[in-house]
Amino acid sequence: MPPARRSDLLALCRSLPGTTEDIKWGNDLVFSVGKKMYAGFYAAGTDATFGCKVDEHDFASITEIEGIRPAPYAARYHWISVEDPKVLPAEEAKALIRRSYELVKGKLPAKTQRQIDAKKASPKKASPKKASPKKASPKKTAPKKATSKKR
Repeated sequence: MPPARRSDLLALCRSLPGTTEDIKWGNDLVFSVGKKMYAGFYAAGTDATFGCKVDEHDFASITEIEGIRPAPYAARYHWISVEDPKVLPAEEAKALIRRSYELVKGKLPAKTQRQIDAKKASPKKASPKKASPKKASPKKTAPKKATSKKR
């Protein structure tokens, strides 16, 4: 299987509901859900190296793969760093990112999760067309009754 392409991984991150994108620490392109990071890339990078969160019970086995190591400063939170994108087929790299998204989203407050899910479930509506202004038609009114003044 071919290795992941950076453009495909970035497109995946951008497609996940509730995702925001930001440059942090001056050189990291970070994707977050509910203001919590789930994937990171070198902002000026050209290959598919990335970091993401993995399940606690998968962390040790994944980081034993040559080219994948515990992420600096974040390994205690079960983050990995894929330094050689050739070690992961494209579908596995995408699955890691999707799972990271789900792990992070799952730790968000229930209300925030519901809001994200609601956005995912309801397709974007096309904005209604504005009606062209109508010319004011003369208003027909009943003739006024003549009143007689008594003196």
